[in-house]
Amino acid sequence: MAARSIWKGSINFGVVAIPAKMYSATDDKRVSFHQIHSRCGSRIQMPKWCPVCNCKVECPSELKKGYELTENQHVILEESDFMSLPLKSIKQIEVLEFVDSSKIDFRAYDDCYFLTCEDTGTKAFTLFLKAMERVNLVGIAKLTYRDREHLSTLRPYNGLILLQTLHYADELRPYDELKPREVAVSDKELELALMLIDRMKSTFDHSKYQNDYRQALEQLIEAKIAGEVITAPAAQAPITDVAEALIKSLELVGVR
Repeated sequence: MAARSIWKGSINFGVVAIPAKMYSATDDKRVSFHQIHSRCGSRIQMPKWCPVCNCKVECPSELKKGYELTENQHVILEESDFMSLPLKSIKQIEVLEFVDSSKIDFRAYDDCYFLTCEDTGTKAFTLFLKAMERVNLVGIAKLTYRDREHLSTLRPYNGLILLQTLHYADELRPYDELKPREVAVSDKELELALMLIDRMKSTFDHSKYQNDYRQALEQLIEAKIAGEVITAPAAQAPITDVAEALIKSLELVGVR
């Protein structure tokens, strides 16, 4: 099935406007479940219910968004209200600056999307890509999508632009209180740890990693259908001495 764009607008780079479309860059392949009533085995339903009219509300045209002022008082917002917000980012991706990506906190990255251009913007899009590749910087931009203005990065990605949304700085939690207390590490322990890392060093190949949890869930479901029982492997007792654990790890890595 052909990919469907989830947003259309333009990438604005100075006064250059590149007509663009945005696509999801990933798929969610988690195994999903329904809630089941244990008494009778039927699926639990969660209808949208109006307590005043005493009825289910299923038609999307009957649903509106409201901001709660008090428990029983809301400000109703129409779709036209959202589109009238005085923001450039509603229909365009406004490039604000270019930065060194190594200066961006890893925690800030959220979802990723592909950006491509309409036919009329091919030359400007290609020029934008080549310029970013030459300077090795990422663009910082804003985009309004799904009722929220997202801060994001733009970077070249195999002939496309990869847009990665970012959490805002005030959404990143402080972590100093989570740091463990300082302890002494011996030269021997550090040397063993470095040896273990060196033996485990490899070239990253994304395709060799599979979602073992998802596969195990699917096998469990198939076993349940067939009336079979799957038992979890016994847990190994942890080795409390760090140096001993590192030596044992080196032995295991050596025989992989």
